[in-house]
Amino acid sequence: MLKILSAEQKTITAAALLIGASSLLSRLLGVVRERLLVGTFGVGDTLDAYYAAFQIPNFLFNLLILGTLSAAFIPVFTVYLEEKRNEAWRIAASVLNITILVMGGLSVVLYAATPGLVRLVAPGFDGEKLELASDLTRLMLLSPFLFSISAVFGGILTSFRRFLVLSLAPLLYNASIIGGIVFLAPRYGIHGVALGVVVGAGLHALVQIPVAASLGFRFKMALDFTHRGVREIGRLFLPRIFGIDITQISLLVGTIIGSTLAVGSVALFNLATNIEMVALGVFGIPFAVAAFPALSAAAARKSKSDFLQAFSSTARQILFFLLPISAMTVVLRAQVVRLIIGTRQISWDDTRLAAAALALFALTLVFQGLTPLLSRSFYALKNTWTPVAVSGVSMIANVAAAYGFLGWLARDLPAGRQAVEPVTALQGLLRLQGIADIRMLALPLAFSVAALVQAIVLAFILRRKMKHFDGWRIAVAFVKIGASSLFAALATYAGLYVAEGLASDRTFMGLLYQTTVAAAIGIFAFFGISLFLRTEETAVFLSSLRRKLFRLPKPLGITETEEL
Repeated sequence: MLKILSAEQKTITAAALLIGASSLLSRLLGVVRERLLVGTFGVGDTLDAYYAAFQIPNFLFNLLILGTLSAAFIPVFTVYLEEKRNEAWRIAASVLNITILVMGGLSVVLYAATPGLVRLVAPGFDGEKLELASDLTRLMLLSPFLFSISAVFGGILTSFRRFLVLSLAPLLYNASIIGGIVFLAPRYGIHGVALGVVVGAGLHALVQIPVAASLGFRFKMALDFTHRGVREIGRLFLPRIFGIDITQISLLVGTIIGSTLAVGSVALFNLATNIEMVALGVFGIPFAVAAFPALSAAAARKSKSDFLQAFSSTARQILFFLLPISAMTVVLRAQVVRLIIGTRQISWDDTRLAAAALALFALTLVFQGLTPLLSRSFYALKNTWTPVAVSGVSMIANVAAAYGFLGWLARDLPAGRQAVEPVTALQGLLRLQGIADIRMLALPLAFSVAALVQAIVLAFILRRKMKHFDGWRIAVAFVKIGASSLFAALATYAGLYVAEGLASDRTFMGLLYQTTVAAAIGIFAFFGISLFLRTEETAVFLSSLRRKLFRLPKPLGITETEEL
């Protein structure tokens, strides 16, 4: 078993497909998790408090560990692996020990300060709702500590291109939360779910340790702050702290603003975000993660051609998957939301709001998918300040847009004053007629604006730095895949009308059948048009698929030059 888990994935595509496949399974478990949460607790005060309680632990982890630690650790660790392997392991041990000390200390401090912090994160909460959010936050503060340990081992495994065990960790995490909902929630309520979160974080770390040990890692009581490699990691790490991911910023801003809106707004925003993250987690982030070692190695060799090749091919693969998914998600938004969280515990108005939020998220899905690749390209070049600065700009754009859209969408207008006409048009476009308060949509609108700003600015700066990054080839791919995606969306829309005559959407299986038929028609249309346009990425994908599906083994003992 350990030998299988320790297998190396040698190409970006192989690694990305492995991560993507396991991420798909993890996201499917996440879908089950969200459906169980809504079915058990409904969209109201309890889920509002649960999602708000996630914000402080998640912010701590995302600020100091996720992306931050790996962006600083992997480039330095990779160089030492190629030149001084023993020193590389000493660096890894020191980083692990420093991480344990820092995250442990911060968790204790935040535990003591939790009530005041929760009031900042959820200013609209009071009474029992505020107390519940504080209790859940304190319990879940164990998770960033455990995830930080996992992140160090994850950096080691990524450097060695051992992605299989990395892919299993999120499965265990989501399975543990589901276990908390099914087995602990009936007795302990939402606290049982929070306990499942903590156990899942522990399993996330535990599963990686044996493989890291098989590669050569040994725990040492080392805190070598003076080591050149450790100092280099620290130099790269510090500025990256300020470059927190736009998704985390959006969730934090959404929670702060959503807590002041109607009951359930925080839950609806988080649910829509989690649904949208399924596609991003399967087809966006895995490609960026898989490309990072190749980008770092090319940068270490100072091979500009290899660097640009890795960047361009990965960017075009992300476009190939995310553009059609984005277009089809807008069309199938209501069906997707109903399939995932459409239980008796959620009202039709809340379902429509969640579907509208999902559509607004999906509009910039491809830019959200390219941002991790663009950021990691800078990290591979040991340039952490540029993504930090751009992240700051996008954060400002997010906050400004959120409050701007909030005022624009406000429905509590003075007597006698009519709603702004574009707002009425937006309601009609998203089929929200009859819903008085749609201010929650300011949150996904602001997120999309910030995601667009971040991706465009990063791409512009990277192009200036590298002089070019195969931009023309990427642009051609964008136009061809975009045109095919538009036709796919139209075909999907037509497919819904075809499917409506075949099955009723009043049952889960009927709705699933309708969605599957419409999506299948859209997918066939996408491939048909993209082949007609001679899209390179489509031809490569289909060729690779044929080789994998129809590859026949050679007879043993016979070479290609021998006759039978």
